[in-house]
Amino acid sequence: MAKQITFRADDTQMRHILFDGDSRLLIPRYQRPYAWELDHVADFWNDLVDEDELRFIGTFIFLSDPANTSSPIEIIDGQQRLLTITILAAVIRDIASQIDTKRSELYQRKDIALEDFKGRLSWRITPGESCSEFFEQHIQNPGASILQVKPNTKEEHRIQDAYCYLRERVEDGIRQLSSADARISYLERLRDIIYDLAVIRILIDDEQEAYEVFETTNARGLELSVADLLKNLVFKKLPAYGGADQAKEAWQDITANIEATGTELRRFIRYYWISKYTFIQEKKLFKHIRSSTTDWNTFLSDLLSGSDIYRLLFAGAKEEFDSYQHGHRIYYSLFAIRLMRVTQCHVLFMAILRNYSSLGVDPSRLFELVEKFTFQYSAVCNLPGNRVERIYSRHAVDLQKAVDENAPKKRLAVVQHVLSSVENDLRKEQPPWELFLERFMELSYRDTNEGRAFARYVLDRIDHYLSTGEARPDYSLVNIEHIFPQKPSKAWGVSRREIRSYVNKLGNLTLVSKKINSEAQNRDIDTKIEALSKSALPITQSLVAELHKLRSNGITWDEKQICLRQKRMAKLAFDYVWNI
Repeated sequence: MAKQITFRADDTQMRHILFDGDSRLLIPRYQRPYAWELDHVADFWNDLVDEDELRFIGTFIFLSDPANTSSPIEIIDGQQRLLTITILAAVIRDIASQIDTKRSELYQRKDIALEDFKGRLSWRITPGESCSEFFEQHIQNPGASILQVKPNTKEEHRIQDAYCYLRERVEDGIRQLSSADARISYLERLRDIIYDLAVIRILIDDEQEAYEVFETTNARGLELSVADLLKNLVFKKLPAYGGADQAKEAWQDITANIEATGTELRRFIRYYWISKYTFIQEKKLFKHIRSSTTDWNTFLSDLLSGSDIYRLLFAGAKEEFDSYQHGHRIYYSLFAIRLMRVTQCHVLFMAILRNYSSLGVDPSRLFELVEKFTFQYSAVCNLPGNRVERIYSRHAVDLQKAVDENAPKKRLAVVQHVLSSVENDLRKEQPPWELFLERFMELSYRDTNEGRAFARYVLDRIDHYLSTGEARPDYSLVNIEHIFPQKPSKAWGVSRREIRSYVNKLGNLTLVSKKINSEAQNRDIDTKIEALSKSALPITQSLVAELHKLRSNGITWDEKQICLRQKRMAKLAFDYVWNI
């Protein structure tokens, strides 16, 4: 028989949720950080000011303790909305302070703080610990200048962004009002709208049932991810003990590591799992982890260690790889893959770095092979990532089993077999020459940091194949030079509009020192050839020889010649530079 959850539900108004009497709310430790982006805040604001809107703001779920009515009520679902409403209340208070200080003080005492009979203030809502200090200092306390503060985390940025957006909207509303009374009246109407918001309130008395409800509940406009659910489960399995909350501290360290990568926590959790246990889609991941895990202390410890490796892969500096044999080679391949903005291969890399000291072999060659494959398969041909993700996961799990299940003497042969299998499988997925050529011919320079870095990487790899075959470690030593200038002088006899379709093609680019780059600029072809002739880089030397040959035969450097050079570069890239 299905388990029945006991709860009380009623339809009410926001005034009875957040602003009534001595109402105090608490966001529990397992809840997610403040996660609303500006789109969510904008939707919330539009719902408030839309006269045709019913102004129903959804369901709120709380964990209450009927035996202890003086303790705060925990928020199970609704924290994003309640924190946003508090931010808006702070906006109203701060704008009122410029018009009527006594009215502003009233808003502070009634809407944000709670005053007891001795005049002592506490907060109507206590945020989660990840943002409590920032929220208290810059939202709940009056007179704080959140507009000038520099946030330290993504969560703090989101809080600041929400405040700034809502303040701009409220200021838009009062800007055309000439009198102080009219402006206060506008703020009062807005405050009334907030108080009168229609809600459904659900009260649950049992903590275990509250956890279960959390796992199946979505916040308004933002679905719970595997990271939210897993955090809830870990905190339930590993409660605070003796004043120490090791689970919370570990989770904060994990979150900090993932934030440093610029990726999402849920992606890391999935990559960690499919690099160690089995391939699984994200929608099934939480249930799989929950049913497969028995030792939650070990799980959390492994997850923390995994987050260190994940951060290293995505954002680690060169010197952080010094502890690995041939770490500089690994770093250069990882740096190149970062430029390509491809992540699926990190599933395999996590398994390799996690077991590096136990492999018994040097895997740096595999990193270089994956770099070459990634360039062909993903960066140039843009083929489906989910296919190779399965390959990387399968071999990562095999590698983990090879380490876990074999003694050192036998392990070496098994590990070598796994790494060899990776190479064979990637070669099977190598795109055909015809597709590679077609897509390579589309490569062009984009005037962004990422675009410049990728173009420099491609040209640099070709240059060093022509010289030593080794990869150049320092991209900052050279500049990208357009043969046909982006802004041609009159000597070129064409307009910027006429060359727009081909001036940024890879075939029109080379590498030069910064000094030569400044000499060449957008001058005529003869002056440019003279400047380029001073370069010692093989890629530029071969280009100068080609330009001299064209000039001696009366052939102009134009779109046709640019495309021919790019085709030759494609052949060199496919057959030699990135050949796997």
